[in-house]
Amino acid sequence: MSGPLRYRCGRIAAVLTLALMAACGRESSVPPAQGNAAGSESVKVGEVVMHLTAVQTDKLPEQVVRRYGVPRDARTVLLVMSLRQGEDADARALSAQRIQATATDLLGRKQTVSMREMRDGELIDYIGTAQVSPPDTLRFEVVADNGHGIHRAKFNRDYF
Repeated sequence: MSGPLRYRCGRIAAVLTLALMAACGRESSVPPAQGNAAGSESVKVGEVVMHLTAVQTDKLPEQVVRRYGVPRDARTVLLVMSLRQGEDADARALSAQRIQATATDLLGRKQTVSMREMRDGELIDYIGTAQVSPPDTLRFEVVADNGHGIHRAKFNRDYF
């Protein structure tokens, strides 16, 4: 793994570790999202894996929220999605042609999460924000089309 890629993976691991502290509840759907120890979700379709995480921005380091250009507070949730093809260290970032994301609270209020592309060298992430009024649970639904397949995920996160 090259130096910049190793650095980027280390940053992602740190962000996902913080996501674990912020994420308590999780529900998976078809195709099943599989949570991991970092509180993120992964959905695999063929050789492509969709990685997702949603964390309150006040739980993230200042330099991370500054890089993503989002406010740092308990009411803002950062949703990060990426598509990768291949195995872990050899995975290749894929771009998405279309992403639809929504967040729905316990009262049924639905928000459209506008996703934008963030590039760091060869890596591509898509980010968006949703609003939450803690304590609450948000149910996320994400559909990404990379031109070769449709990737869907549904998961819940509790926010305090």
